[in-house]
Formats: sequence, C-alpha cells, structure tokens
Amino acid sequence: MTAIGKVVKIQKFSVNDGNGIRTTVFLEGCPLKCRWCSNPDSWSGIVKLGVSKERCINCKKCISLCHKNITSLFNRDEVNNKCDLCGECIKYCPQSAISQMTHIMTSDEVIKSIEKDFIFFLNSNGGITFSGGEPTYQLEFLRELVYHFYKKGINTAIETCGVFNFEKCKDVFEKLDHIFVDIKNMNSNRHKEYTGFGNELILENIEKMANLNKSIVIRIPVIPGFNDDIENITSTAQFVRQNLKKPKIELLPYHMLGIDKYKNLGLDDYIYKYEVPSNEVMKELEDIVKSCDVEVLKYK
Repeated sequence: MTAIGKVVKIQKFSVNDGNGIRTTVFLEGCPLKCRWCSNPDSWSGIVKLGVSKERCINCKKCISLCHKNITSLFNRDEVNNKCDLCGECIKYCPQSAISQMTHIMTSDEVIKSIEKDFIFFLNSNGGITFSGGEPTYQLEFLRELVYHFYKKGINTAIETCGVFNFEKCKDVFEKLDHIFVDIKNMNSNRHKEYTGFGNELILENIEKMANLNKSIVIRIPVIPGFNDDIENITSTAQFVRQNLKKPKIELLPYHMLGIDKYKNLGLDDYIYKYEVPSNEVMKELEDIVKSCDVEVLKYK
C-alpha cells in the first residue's frame, strides 16, 4: 500500500546532513515550537501557502482567481480555514510572490524523485536523510520510505528532536544507519520555556537508541543566552559520554536563515532573534566538549 504524506521539500546534493552527498527529505509536522526554528514551514496546522510582502504589488489577481473566495492571502486565519492549495494563485501571480511550501506526495512519488540520485550516493558514500520538522510525526509515511531504501541497500539517516514513542518507532530506527538527535538544554524547565516541551522523554529516548548499536551524533543548536553557558555544555557532554558507546557531538551555531519563511507565512509574531555566536565562542564550546572526552564533529 502506498502511503501519503506531507513533504516540505526534497533537497538534493546536501552535504550537511550526514556523510557524502545526500538527498534530504523534509517532512511536515513537529511537536516542538523552538524559538529559533529555521523551518516554520514544517510546523503542523498551518496551510503552507507562502506570500512575499516584498514582491506582492497588490494586483489582487490571486483573489479574483480564488474559488474559495479568500479575500486576502495575508489573512492567515482565512487562508488556513479555506485554502485547499489548488495552486491557481501561484500559477498566475505576475510577481511570483506566492509559493506552496508543503506538498502532498505518495511514498512512490518520493521514491521516484530520489532514485535518480543513487549514483551520487554510491560514488560518495552518501545516502538519504529524513528531516523536518520531526520525521516520526508522520510515522507510517516514514516507515514505508525507510523500509524501501533499506531493502535497496541505501544508507539512511534521520534528524530527530527526540520527541516520539520509542516502542512505536523502534522498527524504523533499527533500519536506519545513522541518527542525529538534538539535546537543546539539559535543564528541562528551560527546555520547555523555549521549545514548549520538557527534555525528559528526549533523554530517555537517547538512552534507548544507544542500545540499537547505531551511529549516533548528538546535536546542540547553540543559542546565545539559552544554552551556550559552560554548565549546560559540560552537563550535555557528560550525559553523551555516559550514554553513548562512541560519544559524538555536533555544535550548530544559531543562524537567521529562516526569518523570511516566518514573514511569508504570516508568522511575524513568532520571530525571535538571537546573536550569532562568534567563531571564538564556538571554539571555546568545542574545547569544553573535547575536555569531556567527547568527539566534536562537523558536517560541512
């Protein structure tokens, strides 16, 4: 049976999401709302029709074409309640100001899109990475894709926030070759304040994933003022060393590349801006991790 899922995008020739040349499949849906999230287009419950205020010339052609009688594409409540993503407004916008940011796809369509990349995977020891959002949010869709590529012998990885029911997902993780999982803060109260969810389940799932004997890298998105203090980085590194047979951490400096997505989705109220950590600060944090006998990795 062919599963149907919501795909934000399929990114070709990715080199930041695992070894070699990879194709990254971004799936919609996430239980967290991290203040620094660079992929708000992957959040659930939002009609993924992006509109650029900078490009729009207010010609209203989109409104005249809309069979759902939407009066303004900048009225997010109206768009969310009425829009069915038919694509007519996108097709005829003279300024290319409108974009569809989520696509309904079958697993067969995703597979067909990726199969042409197999030669690049084989020549570079690369593969496929499932990201999001949180890939396990669409578990049946993810399962069908992972099982297919497992049977094909293609290397697969996942980027997960760690918030999922492990027993329901265990069979999928057993088929994966590599796991990236975030630890955003070791203090659960702080974690909940900035993401909407505590960290207990995440830490518990990391301990369970460690027993699968998979390649695991813990990622820390470095957010100044939230988790870049010595105490938090040290306690995170110590947890990783104690729970992973081959303890590895990747430090990811905060960036503002997702700001335009918030604006195009009418999510300006969710924009939080932080300082971008300097190279000197990142080096200091790397040294702290290394001092805890944890390897620091960089995928670039």
